[in-house]
Amino acid sequence: MSEQARPRPSAPTGLIPSLVGIRGYLALIVVIVHLAPYAVAMVPATAGFFVPFWHHGYVVLDLFFVLSGFVISSGYARTFARWPGRATFGKFLWARLSRFYPVHLAVLAVMVAAVLVSRALGDEIPHGGNLTWDLLRQITLTSGWGGAHALTWNGPVWSLSAEWACYLVLPLLLPLVQRLRTPAACVIGYLVACAIPLVCYSFLGFDDGTITYEMPLPRAFGAFLAGATLFQLQSVGSRIPAALGRVTGPVVAVAFLSIVGIAALGHPSMLALPVVGLVVPALAQRHGAVDRFLSTRVSLLGGEYSVALFLVHVPWIIAASMLINPRTFPGSGWGVVGILLLVAGSFVLAWLAYVVVERPAQKWMRRLVKRAPGAPRKPVEERVEERVDVTSHGRSDAGK
Repeated sequence: MSEQARPRPSAPTGLIPSLVGIRGYLALIVVIVHLAPYAVAMVPATAGFFVPFWHHGYVVLDLFFVLSGFVISSGYARTFARWPGRATFGKFLWARLSRFYPVHLAVLAVMVAAVLVSRALGDEIPHGGNLTWDLLRQITLTSGWGGAHALTWNGPVWSLSAEWACYLVLPLLLPLVQRLRTPAACVIGYLVACAIPLVCYSFLGFDDGTITYEMPLPRAFGAFLAGATLFQLQSVGSRIPAALGRVTGPVVAVAFLSIVGIAALGHPSMLALPVVGLVVPALAQRHGAVDRFLSTRVSLLGGEYSVALFLVHVPWIIAASMLINPRTFPGSGWGVVGILLLVAGSFVLAWLAYVVVERPAQKWMRRLVKRAPGAPRKPVEERVEERVDVTSHGRSDAGK
C-alpha cells in the first residue's frame, strides 16, 4: 500500500512542551558561543570546551529558524492558507512583536544611555555602533536584512530582525508550502528549503560576516521555510514524522554528530542543517526520554526566559568584561570565578528583564487588540506561555 493511500494521522497540534523547553537550551548554547572568547582569555585551559562551541555552535540559530517556521505554521496554517485580511495579519504581527520587542527596546535604551555616559566620561563601550543609521536599523528591526558593515549595538538582534522579515512575508510563504500535497513533495520541498542558504553561501562564503550581517536573509528564509515544510509533511499524513518521533534520542545524537563530523572534515557546520532540522518534527511527536526531559518544569521555564536571555547576555558580557577580565581576575582560580560571574549575571538579568519588562509588556500589548475574525483562538506561543504560568505559578492567565 502506498504512503498516500494509508490513513492519514493528524499532525500534533496545540502545546508541544518539548518545543518550548528546547528553546532555553539553544539560548544557553548561544550564550556559550558569545562567552567563549572571554572565557578562554581568562582560563586558557577551558579552550577545549569553549572553542568548539565558539566556531560551530552558530548552527543552533539555524535550528531556531526551523523551530519558528514549524511552530508558526502549526498555529497559523489555516489562517494564512489565503490572504487573511489586514486585521488578522496585523494582529499576528502585533502578537509576534509583543514576544520580544519591549525587551529589545529596553536593552537598547540602556545601551544607548551607557554609551552616552561613557563618552561623556572620555571612554567608549566596545561595539556601540553609531547613533544614527546603526541605531535606526536596530529600532526598526532591519539590522538583520543584510548590507550591514558589522554587528552593532545588541548584535544578536540580527536574528530576530531576520525572523521578523519571515513574518512579514508569511502570507506568501504558507500558501506556497501548502501547495505541497504529498509526502514526496514535502520531502523535496524540505531539501530545497535547506538548499537555499547552503547554495547561496557556497558562492557568497560561509564566513561569520556574510551569514550574520552582510547577507543573513537566505539563512533565515531557508531554515524558516524548512520548518514550515516539516509541519506540512505532518499535515499531509506522512508517517516519516512519527517514525522520527519513535527514535527522538538517536535523531538528536545524529544531528549532533553530523555537526561534529562536518566540522572535523573542515567544512562549514551549516551543511548539517538538513539533519539538524529533523530534531523539530521528532520532538513534535511527544515521545521518548528526550521529549520528557525537555518537557520538565525547569526546561519549560528555560524556554520561557529564552528571549530575555538571548537579548541581555551580549550587552552584559561586553559591559562586565571591562571589570571581569584576566587583569582583574588573574590565574585559573580567579578566572573560573570570573566566568561564573559572567554566566550568573546573564541569568539574573534575563530573569529581571522577563519579570519587569517582557511579561508585563506582552500582556499589555495583547490586551490592546481584540481577536480578529478568522484568527486562531489563541496563538500557539500564547497558549504555551499560559501553560508555563500554570506550571510555575499555579495559575493561568487564560480569560483575562
